[in-house]
Amino acid sequence: MWAADSNARPILLDPQNRKRVRPEALPHAEGRSYGAGILAIKTRVGPVRRNPLLRFAVIFLAGVAMLQAQVPETGRSSSLRVHGQAVLSVEPDQAQFDIGVVTQSATAKAAADQNDSRSNALIKELSAAFPATGIKSINFSVNPNYQYPPEGTPKIAGYTASNTVRLLLNDISKLQTVIDIAIKSGANSINRLTFTVRNEDSVRAEALAGAARQAQAGAAALANSLQLKLGRLLTVEEGQPVIISPPRQINFEKLQSTNLAPISPGTIDVHADVDLVYEVTSAADQPPVKAPTTPRSPAKK
Repeated sequence: MWAADSNARPILLDPQNRKRVRPEALPHAEGRSYGAGILAIKTRVGPVRRNPLLRFAVIFLAGVAMLQAQVPETGRSSSLRVHGQAVLSVEPDQAQFDIGVVTQSATAKAAADQNDSRSNALIKELSAAFPATGIKSINFSVNPNYQYPPEGTPKIAGYTASNTVRLLLNDISKLQTVIDIAIKSGANSINRLTFTVRNEDSVRAEALAGAARQAQAGAAALANSLQLKLGRLLTVEEGQPVIISPPRQINFEKLQSTNLAPISPGTIDVHADVDLVYEVTSAADQPPVKAPTTPRSPAKK
């Protein structure tokens, strides 16, 4: 049995002669290690020999570690990332007019009444020419006109009433008709003429499809040149939101008959970017294809 001593190392009492024996002389005092590869287990032989269950656990874990070390490490699956982009130029099929109506008078009420009369006449004419078009009045205001004498305080010399009639036109060929009606109705200017695309969703989808096709073609070309085989499509990412270039804007500060020159709407560019990630394998790793065997004809007797 074991006994305590002032020495840090344990000693063993011999039951026959009661002599103290140093543990260095005992075979179970040596340490042994089991395992290989990832797992390494160190234990004392003495307690393991005395406990069969512990000995079995040590042998089992050591065997598992050795098996893990013998299993060859398989290569990780490779991937190929490609980028595709597309720029789609489309002709606008929608125009938005902001037609300005400005009137001046000595009083605020008179300026507002005149402006209201001209604006209503303009809206009536536009509604008759384009019954299915959205027309509304926005940004109505009345402001005083000041005179600034060399000396003294500024004085009000009259009032200016301003109004904007907005028209959304779905027929680009009718641009000149809108301008003619605005001039005849007493409008002063076209603050903004903007060309846009009516169905932006379909245009965005078409641009994304073009970018995806370019990415697919790039992946096939890279795989062919590098002797790789394309596998599954792992991820699809939109590189950035589809960008529609700012619409073209035209301003007419003074709406006169000289503004009746033909107007070209131009084109609108739609940009799309797509990133694709494919799983790839080496063409050499593919199993060889066996040639079909030709059945033998029966031997003639």
